[in-house]
Amino acid sequence: MPADDEFRAKLRDILARSGLSMRALSAALGRDPGYVAALLDPSRSSRARPTPADLLRSSDATGIPFVELLEALWGIEASRLADELAALGLGGSADGQLASLTEAERASVAAFVAFLAARRTRNTRRGSRPARGRM
Repeated sequence: MPADDEFRAKLRDILARSGLSMRALSAALGRDPGYVAALLDPSRSSRARPTPADLLRSSDATGIPFVELLEALWGIEASRLADELAALGLGGSADGQLASLTEAERASVAAFVAFLAARRTRNTRRGSRPARGRM
């Protein structure tokens, strides 16, 4: 978890990104109106940090991705979440695998993806779809 000073700085950034007042962000977190102000004030006694459920509500209210809030306020790296989801077969991203490729290999993958997307668009316009299992 980030240290108190780091946590406050990151919470201030989230507050600025959200465009909400401290009271409005407190409400988005599902907390009392003075919650965010108390978290930001180093002279006040420490309060419980937002829970993942609080961050999920805040994400819904602000549009800031949940994983970004977890990373900023809890110190849980988004890449770790992505890796664990991929290991469970739940992530839709191949970023981890792509990162290990050379620049030329990534360019080849991008070109192939563009080819497949273009082919899908052409087939959809014609009203046909490629047969399953065939390329």
